[in-house]
Amino acid sequence: MRFLIRTQVLAVLVSFLWVVYLVIVAFFNQPGRALQYINWFIYGFAILFAIIFIFLTKYMISRNWLAAPLVLIPCLILYQPLMEGILLRVVNESNRMILNFLSLSTGSIKFISVIFGVVLGIMFSRVKKIE
Repeated sequence: MRFLIRTQVLAVLVSFLWVVYLVIVAFFNQPGRALQYINWFIYGFAILFAIIFIFLTKYMISRNWLAAPLVLIPCLILYQPLMEGILLRVVNESNRMILNFLSLSTGSIKFISVIFGVVLGIMFSRVKKIE
């Protein structure tokens, strides 16, 4: 039971970081800020969040391969659309269109960074000794 709670907490954290990623990229997507460097921000933040996912995975679930589907499936199917829907209800219409566009255009990058982070976190974590 404790293992299942840890995997779901990790899935919620990954989904929350995806919402933070969308808000940060939407902030830099405004004209006059850093629009010309938006691709650098998209890939740079995806790499940064993949590294964060590696450390979260190492800390929360360590070296248990059964946790990968228990994190990825609820994260991608349940929590991420739920948190994104809450975010879209909070913002105004113009920002909602920007966030929808960024969500659709960076979805594959998010998918790759989440899988990359979770799998590498499991691969490079230490085996916990059972006492």
